Amino acid sequence: MIKKNWIYILFGISVIIFSVSKYLNNKTAFLEAKAVNLGNGWGAQIFVDKKLYITIDRVPAIQGNKSFISEEQALKVANFAIYKMNKKAGLPQITIKEIDSLGIKR
Repeated sequence: MIKKNWIYILFGISVIIFSVSKYLNNKTAFLEAKAVNLGNGWGAQIFVDKKLYITIDRVPAIQGNKSFISEEQALKVANFAIYKMNKKAGLPQITIKEIDSLGIKR
């Protein structure tokens, strides 16, 4: 009987430890986008917890090194990248179809 109670107690403690560790590991990072004037157009930077993570200095998914034509377009793509980063951890890949759906001029 005493062995059985210890098994239940140890199981309960392990469930609590597992739950707390899962909670502590799921901290969300603070993601922020800022527009950058490149001289020949616009780009954007994405910061994770106030540290530079990604610089977007050209329109993704198109050939060549074409900068964004406006600050608004650069921020729109950067914020979309943040949205994708929140859905799936890691670097986002943005397709030409997504660029078109965001209304970005090529």
